[in-house]
Amino acid sequence: MTKSNLSRRDFLKGAGVTGMAGALALGGASAAFADEPAAAGEAAPENPYSGVLGEDASLLPMRKADCPGPHGPVAFEGRTIADDEIVATEDTEVLIIGAGIGGIMASLKAAEEGAQVLMIEKMTEGRSAWESFGATQATFQKEQGIEIDDAQLIDEILRASDWRADPEVITSYVKHSGEVADFWQAMFDKTGTGWQIYKFDQAPNFNGFPVIDSYVNFKMPEGISKTWLFGLHVCEDLLKAGSMYPNWKVRYSTPAVQLVKEGDRVTGAIAKTAEGYTRINASKGVLLATGGYDANPEMMQAWVRPEDYQYSSWWNPSWGTTGDGHMMGLAVGAEMDSLPQPVMNFSNATPSTFVEKRVYFPGAMNWGIMVTEEGKRFTNENNPRQYAGNAMNLQIRRGHTCFCIFDEAMIASALEKGGEAAAAQLDRDEAKGHLFRAGSIAEVASKAGIDGAALEATINEYNQLFADNVERDPEYYRYTGNNQPFTGGTYYALLTCNVILATVGGLAINGNAQVLDTAGAPIEGLYATGNASGSFYAGNYPRHIPGTSVGRAATFGYVAADHMVNGDSNA
Repeated sequence: MTKSNLSRRDFLKGAGVTGMAGALALGGASAAFADEPAAAGEAAPENPYSGVLGEDASLLPMRKADCPGPHGPVAFEGRTIADDEIVATEDTEVLIIGAGIGGIMASLKAAEEGAQVLMIEKMTEGRSAWESFGATQATFQKEQGIEIDDAQLIDEILRASDWRADPEVITSYVKHSGEVADFWQAMFDKTGTGWQIYKFDQAPNFNGFPVIDSYVNFKMPEGISKTWLFGLHVCEDLLKAGSMYPNWKVRYSTPAVQLVKEGDRVTGAIAKTAEGYTRINASKGVLLATGGYDANPEMMQAWVRPEDYQYSSWWNPSWGTTGDGHMMGLAVGAEMDSLPQPVMNFSNATPSTFVEKRVYFPGAMNWGIMVTEEGKRFTNENNPRQYAGNAMNLQIRRGHTCFCIFDEAMIASALEKGGEAAAAQLDRDEAKGHLFRAGSIAEVASKAGIDGAALEATINEYNQLFADNVERDPEYYRYTGNNQPFTGGTYYALLTCNVILATVGGLAINGNAQVLDTAGAPIEGLYATGNASGSFYAGNYPRHIPGTSVGRAATFGYVAADHMVNGDSNA
């Protein structure tokens, strides 16, 4: 049996490609090298994640920046765990680490195929705050006459990654996503609670991006409180389906701390329980479904562009995403996406967090304009959210403050629909100093600290586009046909910034979701999905392509389980 077995001194020397040292203790993200003390005169690295690729790696010189994100509990341990620390051993066929949608889908597929399945989760529940997913050629799409060009979808995902994504992986996602959607519906039918998947209607795009009809949403059964975060309830129902299999188990508050590798094959993992360490042997395979590392500021600082996080707020309902799967994979010789790695960032945020969707968009933040404190626009406000977020990051990096400006008519429908709750949200944002409102442009500008004369000129110029029936804003190419001019009444200035939802770079995989080593060969017995996996994105998460985040997590969880149990028979 081989376990991660590198000392702190090895870590500092590079340690080759087979692993890294550094025990990152569960319960805090501070780094603690537990296996041996520092040698005399030897300084500890400032960031334990900067040297994980070994001394043959070229570190990118990125400016140091504070990372405002949360510190989640890190589970990975790089130290040697002695045999006498193992208090229990158990056997299963399929071990899944992480109980988000990728892990759940894998567990259901493996159980359906007859394998003994154990899914373990570090937190008290898996991350499930999402709203939709992507799929193509699903049965419901064919029945509804929804036509999707798979080749176009593959090309757009590759184009969005500047062709840094692996075509084999992208093709596998597109090829299997409809099968996964059908399986997903079958699991809903199994519970009998009434959930249904259906088409998610998309607005036309006038900014040069294709509208691909692969977006999938959910119809909730009666009696469930309405929320746009369908994933909370979807995962609950899928877990109910899992409990109906006698060969399916899930355990929470059970973090995996390292993988076990025998020869060239990953054969299980070591998990930590209240009683101590447990070795779990998995005869068919181990799936890393541990998510990204957006709740690990040190890892963000080491692996992500500083401008992608330095000026951002965070929206992270689960603090379990600390890069445990990334580190476990690297410790057994896995390849990883090149640095800096991509993030999922949106433009719809205040300095506190993601804005309240049902109040500000669609609506005010779609129709309004974005300006700096100088009162001038700086981007096409209708670009996909990641691009608008990048545009704001640049302005803030140049010393500016960004605002979304809108008026009474632009937010009227949201306030009417939202009633007292929507009005209360505006009051809360105003009390925080994030929202300013007044009866004139000059007054709202004064409250917000914006150049009033410049803002008035900007709004007048913008309104003139509509008066003159100009189809395209000549400065930023914004289409006027699906927008509206300012009409007065109350004016609003919402202090805005970028928001981080997740990191989306990870371990290199192939089309079977097998984790690859640094030579590009599969590491037998090891799989990854979701934000623990890579080979899919570069730069930013492409929000304009429907549902690929949850879609790839569910799809490659399913594909991994199928491959563990059936091999290449269904590839």
